[in-house]
Amino acid sequence: MAKKNLEEFAYKSILQLILDNHFKPGDFLLETELSDSLELSRTPVRHALGQLVAEGFLDKKKKKGCFIPGVSPEDARHVFFARENIEGLAAASAARYVMDEDVAFLYDLLEKETALTQNPSKMAYVRINEAFHLGIAKISRNKYLVQYSRHAFWRSHTYIFFFDKYYTGKVISGNQETGPRQHLQIVQAIENRNEEKAGNLMKQHVRTTFEQLFVKL
Repeated sequence: MAKKNLEEFAYKSILQLILDNHFKPGDFLLETELSDSLELSRTPVRHALGQLVAEGFLDKKKKKGCFIPGVSPEDARHVFFARENIEGLAAASAARYVMDEDVAFLYDLLEKETALTQNPSKMAYVRINEAFHLGIAKISRNKYLVQYSRHAFWRSHTYIFFFDKYYTGKVISGNQETGPRQHLQIVQAIENRNEEKAGNLMKQHVRTTFEQLFVKL
């Protein structure tokens, strides 16, 4: 298997272990243990962990390694507030610079998201959701919004993976209706080049995610 493919396999496998509740906030993800369990050399595992650190999902301590950051209500508010405003700006900018092929790309993602209701997969949903949110950031044509959106998106998933009922298995995926509906509304606003509406809808979407995680607890 090529080097790039090994790194991608390691990355997806580590995410899958997290989705399967093998780790929790505060746990260290050790290269040696992951290499043994995944039957890989340490190099692709190290690169995969480095990517997760760069994206904001993991933190790193010198001489100790990579770990899942601890969680707190205050940190959650800060993370989602930042993500709400960063992605709101990205969506507004996307509505200004969107091209026809971008619209087609987004609608294709929505079709794939809808198909998951028939064949649910946590990992597939993570990848489609990532492609949707970071795809809109790319459509903004602003490299800083892309960078900050990626970091905020993945940092917020420290909370989503461990508190969202879909990922913790407390409800079936069919109950997850709010996200796809809001995604469609955001795409329609971007397609119509309505910057204000696209930005406001994205902010509301991220805020809804936060509220569903914490407000009703």
